[in-house]
Parts: sequence; structure tokens; C-alpha cells
Amino acid sequence: MEKKITADWYMVLIKGIIMIALAVLLLSSPVGAVVAFSLYIGIGFLLTGILVIYRSFLLKKAGVNWSWTMFEGFLDLFLGYMIMANPLVTAKVLPFVIGFWAVFYGIFLVINAFSGKSDRLMKIVAGILIIIIGNLIMHNPLFIGMTFAIWVGIMLLIAGIYNVIASFSLK
Repeated sequence: MEKKITADWYMVLIKGIIMIALAVLLLSSPVGAVVAFSLYIGIGFLLTGILVIYRSFLLKKAGVNWSWTMFEGFLDLFLGYMIMANPLVTAKVLPFVIGFWAVFYGIFLVINAFSGKSDRLMKIVAGILIIIIGNLIMHNPLFIGMTFAIWVGIMLLIAGIYNVIASFSLK
């Protein structure tokens, strides 16, 4: 059964690479990136949502609890759609949307750390860092201001690096 679970390690790797690529795009050009960022992040959420949902079906076949993974995938799809539906409006509410996603993702990592046996400390540390940055983004949009793209880039970089490392530990 464990072999079936780890057979899809490459999907976690692809998710991490997408997150790192988005982080590089944001960190390389933070000025004026917020509206363009909506499109990039929307596409990124749609792609990762599809990958995560597909992975949940693989987990289901392996007889593993897959419901939270499916929920995460649908949340990513929903956020991707909402972000891409109207990028100008999204730019105004983006700190809350991305902050909310980050807090949820960080909580998911911390909960997941206690349900599995591997990479517990890494999941907890990455989860707590992502929760802190997500709260900072969500609750301080005026403070974030022009640095919004940089903070989100850092958060995506942490999440992406975690996913890349986790994929190799699955392999």
C-alpha cells in the first residue's frame, strides 16, 4: 500500500515547482505585479488544484484517507477561478484571498504533520511560517502595500520548497 501512496511523488514535485516558479515571477518584478499577479496566481491555483484532486483519487485507490486532499484541491480550483474571473477586483481583495489560502494551507500542513510519520518537524515549521505570513498579508493590507508581491512570493517559495523536499522523501 505504501508503494501506491509514494508512486505519485512527482505530483507533489510538480506542485512545488509551480509554486517556486510563481515565487520567482513575483520576486523578480514586484512593482505592478499585483494585477498581473492575479493571472499568474489564478493559473497556478487551477493547475495545482487539478493535480491535488488527481492525487486524492490516487490516495483513494490506495485506501488512504483522501478527503482532506480532495478538499484542498477543490479549494485551490475555487480560488483560482475567483482570482481569474475579475483581476481588477481581485487586486483589491487579493491580500485577504491569498492570506486566507496561506492560513488554510499552513493549518493543513500542521495537521498533516500529526497524521503521518515522515517529515513531521519540516511540516510543522513550514506550516507555522506560512500561517504567520498569511495572517500578516490578510490582516495588514495597508502595511503590506507595495511589498505584497514580495511577501506572497516568499510564502510561495517556502511552500514550493517544502513540496519539492516532500516529493523526494515520498520517492
